[in-house]
Amino acid sequence: MLIGNQAISAVSRLYAGNQAAGVRRADAVSPVQQPDALELSGEAQSFGDILQKLQAMGDVREDRVAPLSARADEGTYAPASEDIAAKMLAMRY
Repeated sequence: MLIGNQAISAVSRLYAGNQAAGVRRADAVSPVQQPDALELSGEAQSFGDILQKLQAMGDVREDRVAPLSARADEGTYAPASEDIAAKMLAMRY
C-alpha cells in the first residue's frame, strides 16, 4: 500500500473537523470539603488505654511459672491426672 500526500491530506481534513471530540472541560473547582472527624467517648478512650496496657504485657506470668518450673526441675511437681483431664475438658467444652 502506498501512502501518498493526497491520502495524508484527506485524512488530516477528516480529523480537522473533529478537534473537540473526546476532550472534556473540567468543571469549576469546588471548595475543599471539611475532613471527617471522629470523637470517642470517655468509655471508648479508657478501653483503648486498657487494651494498650494488655498488649504491652507479656503472655507469660513469670510470678506463677517460676515456682512451678522450680518444682518441675526438682522433680516434686506431680499434678493429679484427674485435675489435668478436668481442666482440659473445661477448656474444650
